[in-house]
Amino acid sequence: MLTSLGRGLLLTGALAAVLGEWLHWQEFTQLAVLTAGLLSIGLLWQLLPGAPEARLVLRRQRIVVGAPAPAVSLELQAGAAPMLFPTVLVPAGPEVVHLRLPSLRPFARHTEPAVTLPDLPRGVHVVGPVTYEKTDPVGVVSRRLESGASVTLLVSPAVTDLAVFAGGLTNDLDGAASQQLSMSDLAFHALREYVPGDDLRHVHWRSSAKAGELLVRQFHESRRGHVTVLLDDARSSYPRAVDFELAVSTATSIALRAVRDDFDTYLRCGADLAHSREAVAMTDAACRFTLGDGSDYLAHATDAANIVGDTGLVVQVTGAGRDLVQLETVADRFGRGSEWLVVRADSAQGARVRDHATLRELTVPDLPSLRELMSRGMR
Repeated sequence: MLTSLGRGLLLTGALAAVLGEWLHWQEFTQLAVLTAGLLSIGLLWQLLPGAPEARLVLRRQRIVVGAPAPAVSLELQAGAAPMLFPTVLVPAGPEVVHLRLPSLRPFARHTEPAVTLPDLPRGVHVVGPVTYEKTDPVGVVSRRLESGASVTLLVSPAVTDLAVFAGGLTNDLDGAASQQLSMSDLAFHALREYVPGDDLRHVHWRSSAKAGELLVRQFHESRRGHVTVLLDDARSSYPRAVDFELAVSTATSIALRAVRDDFDTYLRCGADLAHSREAVAMTDAACRFTLGDGSDYLAHATDAANIVGDTGLVVQVTGAGRDLVQLETVADRFGRGSEWLVVRADSAQGARVRDHATLRELTVPDLPSLRELMSRGMR
């Protein structure tokens, strides 16, 4: 690849050769020969054997968006050809870091202990491989050579610490107590009249003797400690791009609270999901969340319902553009026995909690207001 200097020399040499032939001036002919010699040196320099070897070491592979980017150490060994004030490029996601290193003799080693990366948005970013611009001493011809393996940097969304889940979601021996009634469980609810077919083991004999009729115990149905968080990935649901990032932070914050409360947590956005009790699984999945057309939102919700159909709490995180009827269709996949919460990320509205006929809806304008809204919404 000819540099700007190389292209200038090529144009100058061609013009000088034409003028020297046309005007019979030796000076133009000598200038053409000189430029041809410089271009030949640049081409021959590229034929020298021995590409450099580079290695990147990333000190931290996971950071939170907005935090200082981690430093990267670069270890470089020159090849058989000397490296004259080499320029090294380190790709970091959408950005490129340019480094000017000191000259290295053949097979010499050099270490850059702290290469500072630029601030990167939420996502999964590839750092490297290292690209060396091999340029001749004159700077006429340049060639880029890649060396070493790339490393992956995960930038997770900003989150806020939420209060402990309450309102039917506290842990017990078998799981979390719901508002569904059962005839056989741990969480006692009340006594009712005996109905043919009831298990006689649940008859409360002392109360039956006082009342003069058979009374049986009724329980709250215990559910396994499941929390399902579904993040809407439809581009049409978010009038503003910042609302999707707010929705990602909201969904991740809720999932992390559920994990810390020792719930089996299912977090999904589009095809990317995490189903675990580990916080790192939630944040790693959130790094990969992206917007799509949202055509598979219902299919993904159905798949989640098949996997965790006995979930105790379903949280749908979406934007201002998603219709409420569509959200109710998703909730129907889980059944009405689950607790159900809709959280809208809408930076253009104020913080509020609204109760509809079948659901409770939270509007979150920014991340700091999520804690108070969740504590009100879970009562």
